Amino acid sequence: MNAAEPGTAAPHRSGPVYPTAAAADTSPSAAGERPGTDDHDHESVPVKPPPAAQAAPVVVAFAAAWARPDLPADAWWRGVTPMCDDGFARALRTVDPARVPATRVTGRPVATQGPAGGAAVYEVATDAGTLTVALAAVDGRWVVTGNDFVRAVG
Repeated sequence: MNAAEPGTAAPHRSGPVYPTAAAADTSPSAAGERPGTDDHDHESVPVKPPPAAQAAPVVVAFAAAWARPDLPADAWWRGVTPMCDDGFARALRTVDPARVPATRVTGRPVATQGPAGGAAVYEVATDAGTLTVALAAVDGRWVVTGNDFVRAVG
């Protein structure tokens, strides 16, 4: 990210409200396989990819559960993880929900990378900034594999 020009405000990234890159690393070397792939030694039945129309509702559910800094950590984690792949769900254990800056979703998800090829990225407006949610098609359903947040300036 480039530094802001003198006299302009740079977007403020909030504190650690999402796992660090090391905690959420889903690269093939870190996880042993890419999300949505299976390297086990057994015959796998091809799984039909989930319909593209099912991606946005997953984002809506995740964003609503994520924007709950009022909840105790265990309750917050139980709310966000049903929409997540296993690795990202484990990484979310490191999040202190009290540090999540958003308290509510204020807009519909907007695809910045439409659901295709087993991946999608959406942005969702909240009362404190923009939540970005990454999805992957895994076992016939869309699951959240990562998120980012950019705090609104002003």
